[in-house]
Amino acid sequence: MRRLLLLSLLLAACGSEDTIPLDDTDAGTARDAGRRDAGPARDAGVDRDAGMDRDAGTADAGIRIPIRHRETATACEATRASPAVIDDGNPNNECGAHSDCDQGIEGRCSATRFGYVCTYHECLDDGDCSTVCQCDGGFASDHNVCLRQGNCSVDADCGAGGFCSPTQGECGDYSGTVAYFCHTAQDECIDDADCGAYPWYCSYDQGIGRWTCSDSHCAG
Repeated sequence: MRRLLLLSLLLAACGSEDTIPLDDTDAGTARDAGRRDAGPARDAGVDRDAGMDRDAGTADAGIRIPIRHRETATACEATRASPAVIDDGNPNNECGAHSDCDQGIEGRCSATRFGYVCTYHECLDDGDCSTVCQCDGGFASDHNVCLRQGNCSVDADCGAGGFCSPTQGECGDYSGTVAYFCHTAQDECIDDADCGAYPWYCSYDQGIGRWTCSDSHCAG
């Protein structure tokens, strides 16, 4: 009987092997192993400059169509108005009649704040210039001028879906259009209305290479 009791106790001891429970912390680590970075990277495959050539200033087709842009080049009117010339006795006057201005195309004796001066058409179309022939773009006059800045003449120069718009310079509307530039994907504005009420307007800033709002004006 004693032998049977010892045998039973021995068998019970052999069947109760010690087990080591799986630690919850280690289990979580094991579950996450190799998965923490398994999701897609936030910027993976994202080209922040897609459709935009920073150097050329070209933009993608997503840019809103500007109110003012030059789709095609057009020839300017050759004939000019002939306003009356008033003899004001100013010693700085360069001319006293339109007939005095015979050294160029469609010469006119034009009034400026410096006195009367002779003005002439510099061009009739873009072919006469290296960039744009701006119709009636002369200072204090209606003569056509060749703009000497800019990176485009028509929309097509700005790439697919791009737009070539006229910009004022640092003097604002005092000197009128000074050049044409492509819009870019980094522009702060596209039209003057984007900048609020006058004296604010949208113009191309050559220093940073994009369109921004400005209230710079000259008087005189």
